[in-house]
Amino acid sequence: MYKNTNAATGLRNKLLRGCALGLAMIALGGTGAWAKDKVKVGLILPSYDQLRWQNGDQPCFEREAARLGMEFSTVASQMSETVQASQVENMLTQGVDVLVIRPVNAAASQALVRKANKANVPVVAYDSLPMNADVAAFVARDAVAMSIEIAEAAVKAHPKGNYILALGDEGTNVAQEEKAGYYKVLKPYLDRGDIKIVSEQFNKNWSTESGRAQVENALTKNNNDVVAVLAGNDGVAYGVVQALQGQGLAGKVWVNGVDAEPRAQALIKQSLLTISNFTDYCQSGTQAAIIAQKLGKGEPLGLSTTFNNGMKDVPWFQVDHLNASKDNLDELATRLPWWFKKGS
Repeated sequence: MYKNTNAATGLRNKLLRGCALGLAMIALGGTGAWAKDKVKVGLILPSYDQLRWQNGDQPCFEREAARLGMEFSTVASQMSETVQASQVENMLTQGVDVLVIRPVNAAASQALVRKANKANVPVVAYDSLPMNADVAAFVARDAVAMSIEIAEAAVKAHPKGNYILALGDEGTNVAQEEKAGYYKVLKPYLDRGDIKIVSEQFNKNWSTESGRAQVENALTKNNNDVVAVLAGNDGVAYGVVQALQGQGLAGKVWVNGVDAEPRAQALIKQSLLTISNFTDYCQSGTQAAIIAQKLGKGEPLGLSTTFNNGMKDVPWFQVDHLNASKDNLDELATRLPWWFKKGS
């Protein structure tokens, strides 16, 4: 649960924080050799399966780390907990001062945080938060608020009917919080009987194939009587759209994605996907680098919002997000050309 200690949170959709600056990719592996007089930071991403990691988060993190004069190294864990554990061990052996980690499995990542703490290395949780662990800071969107934003758009379009919840990976707090946000909006409709959830499932590794199979099964069991599908991310949503296309329902059933990948943008323009919630990955990567530098130098973080992970109130930088739809894609392409592209 999070605690907002800033009276003027005003975080929504202020997506003009310089994220279009210099997004040329810096060497993927960082610098390789550590300098003695600089803060040394390791960035561990879950994979490169989602475009955001390599095209948004990583280059912005590395650009800011270079600007701040830090030494850095970046790796991706191939969605493997074993690989990620080995990467943490290697970076600690290399003598990093700070670790920035997007856990493959937040529920299983407590041991990684403890290992880093034992080496006196603070951990910045990135995008997904290890629970009951001594994390130094958290950089992520408010996934509950994001999913509320999505669900509100869905019920505005379809206040009655059968819904499917095609959720993300159960091992991430993001997927759990998305579910919580969806239910905050849907509960009164469920209580009145206006909306019925006919299928709800977590999809491991945010799998497109798993999402497709879930929706295919739900459509069969309900004679195609479905008005909306709330999906965990774009990857799951691609499977949802495939399932709907197989029944001639694509464009007729309300569907969301999360991440606003280029493929998702194309599907929105074709009216096959209704919306996709975009997170400012560049802001996220940039702020993670700034926080890592402050931790490495022992400086105050200056964060007034916290997220309680069961052990402590973790200082939290809330990353901006918004719903991308057919109505605002062109405007977003003007404001954020590093991610959104103009054209039909």
